[in-house]
Amino acid sequence: MEVHAPHQPILSKKEFLVHLLAITIGLLIAVGIEGCVELYREHSLVKEARRTLRDEIQYNSDKMAGALPEIEKEKTSVADSIKFLTRIMENPKDKSAQHGSIQAGFSMVGLHDTAWKTAQATNALAYMPYAEAQRYSDIYGSQKDFTAQEEKLVEDEAQLFGVFAKTDFGHGDVTPEQASLALERYGVWRGHLIFVDVMAKVTAASDKAFLEGKEGPIVMGEQISQ
Repeated sequence: MEVHAPHQPILSKKEFLVHLLAITIGLLIAVGIEGCVELYREHSLVKEARRTLRDEIQYNSDKMAGALPEIEKEKTSVADSIKFLTRIMENPKDKSAQHGSIQAGFSMVGLHDTAWKTAQATNALAYMPYAEAQRYSDIYGSQKDFTAQEEKLVEDEAQLFGVFAKTDFGHGDVTPEQASLALERYGVWRGHLIFVDVMAKVTAASDKAFLEGKEGPIVMGEQISQ
């Protein structure tokens, strides 16, 4: 808003006060209009952020619902491989101990976080109530932890394949030495997979609770047994 000088000299106190009042009213109107525009912009920004975040959380929730059974299968597969290798180590001369197989595979879950990053970049979270912004932070924090644990499985598989290549694993009977080296890598894999499973359940529970309008999970864990 521009403030212009009067077009003619002010000859009395009354004229001065009238001119000052006009300027004050004009400034107040301009500030009020600017405030309304900014408030509308913030409201639209938050509304769009809420919509896209909910859509993204729904997508991730669907992905996690399908991933949980697969993770259970992977845990069973690793456990079976550990049993097979342990049997060979404990019975090195028993040919029947060689009857079995090991598995070395897993699937990655592709979760999205574009809406979350956009909400941060546009500062939409700053215009939300603290509790609401914290809820989103908790949800995507759990997702980040899950992804970090999941990435460790890639290294586990690479390390296991390294053992296979080094020991010429799979050509003839499995020796106790080969079984020992592979068993060590499977043990690490199993440990990481347990944490993946825990974080997957936390992520799935957080997403589901949000979508249903409920409080998120507080503590989750899993008993580790030999």
